[in-house]
Amino acid sequence: MDRNLRLLGVGVAVRMMGNALYNPFLALFLVNVLHVGYLEVGEIIAGVGVALLPFNFLGGLATDRLGRRRLLLVGLFAEAAATAALAYAFSIHSLEGAIAAALAGGAVTTTAGPAASAYIADFAEGSERTRGFTFYRIGFNAGYSVGVTVGGLLIAAVGFAGSVGVATVVMLAGAVFLAVTLAPSPRDRELAAAPRPLASDAAAVSSERPPTMAESFRKLARDRVALELLLAFALASLVVGQWSVIFPLYVHNVLGVSYSLLGAGLALNGLVVVFGQTVTTESVIGRRHTSIAVLGLGFYALGFVGLGVAGLLTLFPTLAFFVAVVVLTVGENLITIPQATLPSNLAPRSEIGSYNGAFGMVFAAGFIVSVLVGGWVLSVTTNPLTIWLLLVAPGVPAVLLFRHAARRLSAAQDTA
Repeated sequence: MDRNLRLLGVGVAVRMMGNALYNPFLALFLVNVLHVGYLEVGEIIAGVGVALLPFNFLGGLATDRLGRRRLLLVGLFAEAAATAALAYAFSIHSLEGAIAAALAGGAVTTTAGPAASAYIADFAEGSERTRGFTFYRIGFNAGYSVGVTVGGLLIAAVGFAGSVGVATVVMLAGAVFLAVTLAPSPRDRELAAAPRPLASDAAAVSSERPPTMAESFRKLARDRVALELLLAFALASLVVGQWSVIFPLYVHNVLGVSYSLLGAGLALNGLVVVFGQTVTTESVIGRRHTSIAVLGLGFYALGFVGLGVAGLLTLFPTLAFFVAVVVLTVGENLITIPQATLPSNLAPRSEIGSYNGAFGMVFAAGFIVSVLVGGWVLSVTTNPLTIWLLLVAPGVPAVLLFRHAARRLSAAQDTA
């Protein structure tokens, strides 16, 4: 594996360690400190997410034109600055200030999101590309595991605002590390070396310029297989997205699991990724990405519905929580393989950023809707099994779409 991909994995580990000091507990802060209702939590998170949605695709277009490394670093430093602003907003218990910080920082960091995926795709193809995304994910979750473990203790000791302040320092350190060590990708070097023809040379300008944003959009709009997979992943994200916000709310406020145990369970998620993602990836190398996505959704359904049964029957809720974390993480390990790799496999070489941006926008939209749906379900029913049966239902049409798309993908595109 290229040295730069390893450095990127280390950098994202530091960044996620800072992020996880507070982010997994954010909904609990809104509910239990600012006394925001379940439905309102969903509305706030969804409102911020909707405002940021266009920046995913714009970021994909930008990374194809400005370069991967440059945009990636801008996003990391902006995230650290936004986190500092968030710490101040939390310290004065300002919901409006927190929303403003999330919007300002999110606009830049969301724009930079596709740059990391395009950077990895530049250095690897085929199965090596799958392995490259795996290493990035391991770094992501190693940092998450450490951060969420410390975060549960840190919040208890210094409060939410103090924890976010510490997160700012950690995230800034990760940004500085990558700024010093990360080299430009092959595509970055091509963009830097590209000749700049005189404006008077119309033919040269036409042949050298990258596609316009409208041209990139039309190219994606004509790719029917990509559009079908976009819809499949959107539906899948309605299930997967419950893990981030609704799952900790349910576990703490319905099952009664304490903050410290919640933090330990979320840390277990990171450990299962760190020690299990490589094994999972190697076990599916050579198999179809669409089949891997279906299998991952199956594990999500098993984990969520099992948790609902445990809640309904009040069977060892803490044990059920930890078992569900393991099962859900296996599903996460599986579905993130096609989620991370398929957009780059589908894209023409000049459009890797725009395809990753479009898929990122769809994932984000699915997350927003999942939070809204999850908040609504928690507000209208207290039956644990009914809650999770409703929340996993979108996985059924997602599976059908993945199966249909598989018949239209080439082996090179759909093979892990």
